[in-house]
Amino acid sequence: MNEQNKAVNAGVNCSTGIEFQKHCVLHILFEKYHDLKDKKYFICLEHHDDFLFCYMTGDKFISSIDSYQAKKSSKPWTLGKNMYDLIKKMVEVGASLYADNSILKVKNYTHNLEFITNNSIILNNGKSGKNKRKTITINESNSKVKFTELDEEISNRIKSQIKKMLKDNTGELKELNNVSMGYIDFPKKSLDQKDCLVGEFNRIFGDRVNDPKAAVDALLLLFRDIENTLNQGNTATLVDQSKRISCDKINQTINIITTKKMAFNLWREEKKEICNKLNIAISKRATFELNFDNSFDRFKDLQQVEHIKIFGFVKDNSDIMNNFTNDVDCIQELYKKFKNNISSQLSELNIKAAIYAAYIEVREMLWGQN
Repeated sequence: MNEQNKAVNAGVNCSTGIEFQKHCVLHILFEKYHDLKDKKYFICLEHHDDFLFCYMTGDKFISSIDSYQAKKSSKPWTLGKNMYDLIKKMVEVGASLYADNSILKVKNYTHNLEFITNNSIILNNGKSGKNKRKTITINESNSKVKFTELDEEISNRIKSQIKKMLKDNTGELKELNNVSMGYIDFPKKSLDQKDCLVGEFNRIFGDRVNDPKAAVDALLLLFRDIENTLNQGNTATLVDQSKRISCDKINQTINIITTKKMAFNLWREEKKEICNKLNIAISKRATFELNFDNSFDRFKDLQQVEHIKIFGFVKDNSDIMNNFTNDVDCIQELYKKFKNNISSQLSELNIKAAIYAAYIEVREMLWGQN
């Protein structure tokens, strides 16, 4: 079996195609969202392969991996040097994933090696003449085909060429059985691809989000750090935290996005009452609203100690919600209790805004548990 492949995505050498790869990650995330939202997983970008979806058991063993080569193209793919090089790389990645013992895997660990593109893939048996040529096209009407499902003459043609390229490395050659090829219905231009993602996001979350375009941008920002991070020791290992985005981070980002919408719905409905109960002057209301909006992000920022303290206070005192039938009365009581018991370096206005935001987020957490 192969040693871990030091040549596979040991760093980002150029930005060509990286936007397409990130868009493909989100497309797959949205496509599988209802299945993924309650699972443990992490995503790697430019690590072993273009990107990985790594699924974990409750005890943090890796149970399976979906590995992707994602390439945009202005013309259809056919069996030639580029296609064979790509398939060769995929089977090498498969062997490398098996060899990667940096993190524990379950005994029945499996992985899939998938090539996805936004153009047709046309495969044939290489023969010509009447009734001799066999062809399969992977496109919008036949969007995914496994290697094991190909006509035997086509699969043998591919296998024969890859075998020559691998120089009879049977361990890697066996990985062909894990290979599949898929068509992804994405436009050629990056901006148009983002529009597609906005539509996909909107179909999942609907009116739970005010601005689906901003939501997609926020999720894409999660990739910024890892796409520019070189693999440690110039070697791709699954244990490398710097090349991962965890499901917790993704869920946290989505939670912030959806909670903000709910928060602003409440703000619009009860703005007057909240301002009266919390004694917020008319001239200060725009600043209060801005602080309220920013609080949701600050609760997740470890450097924002004061906001984290307020969130912790509201969470620790969430049982007070059992004593009220009115949101605004409960928020007012939490504010009074905080002022009487906790000191803070924040301004009065900022404290009120943070308690209001924390109340909504904690309430949402409690509702989610019921």
